[in-house]
Amino acid sequence: MDTLSVRCNHCGAPLQVADKTRFVTCQFCHSSLEVKRTDSSIFTEEVAKIAENTGKMADSLEVLTIQNEIERLDRENAQALAESHVTKVAPGAGLAGGCIGVIILLMFTSFGVFFAVSSSNMGAPAIFPLFGGGFALIGIISLFAMISKAASGASDKPKRSSYETQREDLLKKLASYSDK
Repeated sequence: MDTLSVRCNHCGAPLQVADKTRFVTCQFCHSSLEVKRTDSSIFTEEVAKIAENTGKMADSLEVLTIQNEIERLDRENAQALAESHVTKVAPGAGLAGGCIGVIILLMFTSFGVFFAVSSSNMGAPAIFPLFGGGFALIGIISLFAMISKAASGASDKPKRSSYETQREDLLKKLASYSDK
């Protein structure tokens, strides 16, 4: 079995190591060492420094992971806002506009029902009651669409709050790594 001569990376003492040895303890300073080989040289490196560097790399990786998570949250939030076509209005304007919209749709639906019933009672051709029924149907569908849109708009606030809470938590984690 061949032995190689290397120096301790910590104290510089000469060490004899076997050809296939990966780890050794210096007999003089008792440092734990890793024997590293390249094409042109053989040297030692302290295991403690390797562990320290590994810890720094793990912290850097965690910082990158947190930054990526923040970017993902921001992208998802921007996409959700773009998809919902949320527009900013004056406080109370949404409620007033919604009430006016409901009133108009109820009038539209009432007109359609009135037109269908009266044209049917007057003996008008079958197309007229169908036309009035179509008006009533469009009014009812629009009314339900408006109500569901209002309900989904109300559910955007918890999503926004959840986004802000998650983002704040991630920023706190990120700040804890910059304090180290």
